Amino acid sequence: MNGIRKRDFLLSLKYATIEACFSVPMLNLTRSNLPFVIGFVTAVLHWDAGLVGWLASVPLICHVIQPLVTNWLQRYFSLREIVLINFAFNALPWAFISLFPFLGSETVPLLFAIVFISSLADSVAAVAWSASMSDLVPLSIRGRYFGDRNIIFAFWNLIVLLAAGQFVDHFNNTIYAFGAVFATAAGARMIGMYYFAIMKFPASVTTRHAKLTKLSEYLSVLRDINYLKLLLFIGIWGLCLNLAQPFYSVYVLQQLPYTVGDLTVLATIASLGGLLSLRTWGPLSDRFGNKPVMVACSLLWAGTAALSWLVVGPERHAHLYVTYFITGFMTSGFQLCQFNLMINLVPAEKKAAYISVFFAFSNLITAFGPVMGGQILSLLPEQVGTLMGGPLTNYHALFVASMVLCLLSVHVLQSLREPTERPLRELVRVMRGMHEFNPVLGFATLAEYMFTPRGIQRLVQSSVRTLRRQTNVVADVGEDLVEGGIRAVKRRTRKEKEDAQRAALKKPKDGQ
Repeated sequence: MNGIRKRDFLLSLKYATIEACFSVPMLNLTRSNLPFVIGFVTAVLHWDAGLVGWLASVPLICHVIQPLVTNWLQRYFSLREIVLINFAFNALPWAFISLFPFLGSETVPLLFAIVFISSLADSVAAVAWSASMSDLVPLSIRGRYFGDRNIIFAFWNLIVLLAAGQFVDHFNNTIYAFGAVFATAAGARMIGMYYFAIMKFPASVTTRHAKLTKLSEYLSVLRDINYLKLLLFIGIWGLCLNLAQPFYSVYVLQQLPYTVGDLTVLATIASLGGLLSLRTWGPLSDRFGNKPVMVACSLLWAGTAALSWLVVGPERHAHLYVTYFITGFMTSGFQLCQFNLMINLVPAEKKAAYISVFFAFSNLITAFGPVMGGQILSLLPEQVGTLMGGPLTNYHALFVASMVLCLLSVHVLQSLREPTERPLRELVRVMRGMHEFNPVLGFATLAEYMFTPRGIQRLVQSSVRTLRRQTNVVADVGEDLVEGGIRAVKRRTRKEKEDAQRAALKKPKDGQ
């Protein structure tokens, strides 16, 4: 399969899943636009909203400049080598956090340097990794494989985020505690690097391409109108979303009676929502297409978040547990289908150019979001009104405006054409009959787990059983997919041969 022996292919799918179990938690602890790092700079370094906005924009800016770096690296290294090099540069800079106790104001430029180097390496690795995996995993099993893989690493991500938050809370959010977490995360990323290094890939991934990609090849991507619509939607959605998203954590820590540990509990609940949803989104996207699922996720995500953040306050914040759960549930479906749709619309002969432009173009637009959000917060008065007897702050105004703009941007996605899509109304009809989308049942289940002794006991028992299963399932992931994929490829190959033979018989002989 793809020029790789069946056994090596099977092992590579397993190793890719194990790599994710180490790498993804590290990324979620060290990306500067996610809650843990924002909690670090807010609670420990005491940065204001303006600095937080600029820090959150660094990974997005790195995605913009990564095509130049990727193009240059491809001159000297294969895709596989590029991934490995950038794994190391993504992880190692976080060891310098240990120097922060000995620095004063110099921590600001040093942290920006750490985030920039790490984020640029992450963005380059993401492009090379996506191109490598698209060559390794056949289209016939891609949706189901990545769905199963996401379920497995999401479970470990949930555990690591919760443990990291409780660890820093136990040590009173000291810089030493955060430094230990960042160092451990870097070590985990290096373990993930090892598992990627022992995977087997087709020659297209392991061979160096000395010829630089021409600028015209990148520009040709923008002439693909259908793909351009996807780029525009992801960019506009990201811009609108990131107007507010980095500042959720700032608001939670500064305006609500929550600690960094509580913030990671909320992030863990979001991860739990994503974990529980992945078995749902994979089959739905295979049946109805990726675009309809993305539209449904967008509408439910933005609508729920707008209402929830509008009414939140120092006396009303318990509902955030439900909000984060629903947001995580919808985010996982959105991201899974975004990746699948992006890969499916990419021509096989132009993967590197299309994927590079996807990350660069969409993140160029998105990068303005956190900076604009920080500026809006500084320009608005701290209190813009009252609601339900409580203050309506500049944070409320920003959060609601962000979600309303996200809802308006969905029109761009609806204009995109996906070859395998089915009408949204059919998807909604099926979702109404699925218990996963019954909000009353979902809220009741979450409340039972979170607020009753019996529910907590059941959650612990379920978690122990799941932990045991996860340890075993990582060794088995992909087995049935590989068997099914091989059968599909053999059937397709046999059909192509039969078609060629029939065409040869129908072709008139010379002289007749």
